Amino acid sequence: MPRSLDRQGSYATLLLAVLLALIVAVPVAHAQDSGSETVLSKMSFHMYSLVYSSSNSSIFVYNGADTNPPTYSSPPTVAVSCSVRQSAQVWFSEIDAWLGGVSWITQPLAEDMTIRGSVSMTVWMSTPDPAPAASGYVFGISEVDSMGTPVGEPIYQYYYGYGNVFSGSATPFTLVFSADQTYTKGNIIGFFVIVGSTTQGWRYQVYFDSPSANSSAELPVLTVPVPEFSQIGIAIVFTLTVFSSYVMARRRNSRRLRQTIGKSIGSYAT
Repeated sequence: MPRSLDRQGSYATLLLAVLLALIVAVPVAHAQDSGSETVLSKMSFHMYSLVYSSSNSSIFVYNGADTNPPTYSSPPTVAVSCSVRQSAQVWFSEIDAWLGGVSWITQPLAEDMTIRGSVSMTVWMSTPDPAPAASGYVFGISEVDSMGTPVGEPIYQYYYGYGNVFSGSATPFTLVFSADQTYTKGNIIGFFVIVGSTTQGWRYQVYFDSPSANSSAELPVLTVPVPEFSQIGIAIVFTLTVFSSYVMARRRNSRRLRQTIGKSIGSYAT
């Protein structure tokens, strides 16, 4: 491969690595319960109602997530634009990446809920747009308290690659990540997908709440204290619209990020 093309590909890889470093957080603290067996519980993502959408179609939040089966015979579909800018200083220039995301939220928990083991999260997605230089996605779980304040750190997993990570037709994408976390009674859990692209305004579609496209999460839990849906306070909903991962991203240690980028560039240069 010509060096110019090799450099361009490596640059795209480094860009997506930086992008995903910006939108994920450090691992969560471990739960303290012991001696209990977990049960696998499937949380389907529903469109009971749209509680928030941004004006540029980059962020959507839905009620809700629970153990009820899918609602619709044909899947509701939301078109998301990767229009939230994230910048990083790479080598001698500033590089822009563009994000867009969807979240499904639970009702306030009826009691503490402990997730322990491997979480499997599946989201059906596609894109109508041409391939960018690189793209990727993050699946994860976040938590807020009754005042709408983020609690702890999100848990997550991610994937990225050259070009287009999606196809033109609805396809299930699954990521598995480890969890050992207790969520507190009265708090709300948000399940989120965040997609990143090197192209501003790059669009993708999410399908859910149907047997034919059941976006969902399988959780190893000690209990499943998620009540049926009712009205949720606007303060909590608004907090979840920006996703806990976005909040945590801006708290990351910038020095450590610059060191990581520097090492990556140094390795490439040699």
